[in-house]
Amino acid sequence: MWTLGLILAMAPAPAMADAKVFDDPVGDSTFVDISRVRVVHRDSVTVRVRSAVPLATGQLYAFWIDAGHGPQPDYYVAFRANTDFDEVLRLVRSFSDRRSLVQCRGIRLRADIFTDEPVSIRIPRRCLENPGRVRVAVQFKDESADTVDWAVDRRTFGPWVKR
Repeated sequence: MWTLGLILAMAPAPAMADAKVFDDPVGDSTFVDISRVRVVHRDSVTVRVRSAVPLATGQLYAFWIDAGHGPQPDYYVAFRANTDFDEVLRLVRSFSDRRSLVQCRGIRLRADIFTDEPVSIRIPRRCLENPGRVRVAVQFKDESADTVDWAVDRRTFGPWVKR
């Protein structure tokens, strides 16, 4: 029995997933107003974004993901509510870059103007080259009202989230 206890004590613990939540000031934008971002890093990277105002048509939800490969973003994904979503990411070198597409089976994108659910993305880690840590920047843009809100700030990432 003592030997079994010693073996279990010496075995490496399973990797613990990390989660970070960061708030964005409410009222800093109209028509689109991010209030909270939650990032969970497990077998997938999941980002959920709450808005202080209801989602509407004509809005674009954009996410930049830094997977630790340098000071700039590595991946970009953007979509509109209640549309068909492709299973693709864009490989990028900066916030303005829209380079090549990366096929990503299992990516999930959700934004529904008819519910109160948060806008969310779920990206399998293998699509991001299995990073040890990630951080995200989020932008909601209302194209009809020409209004933009960023979380945390314009072209600024939130905190690192380790796996």
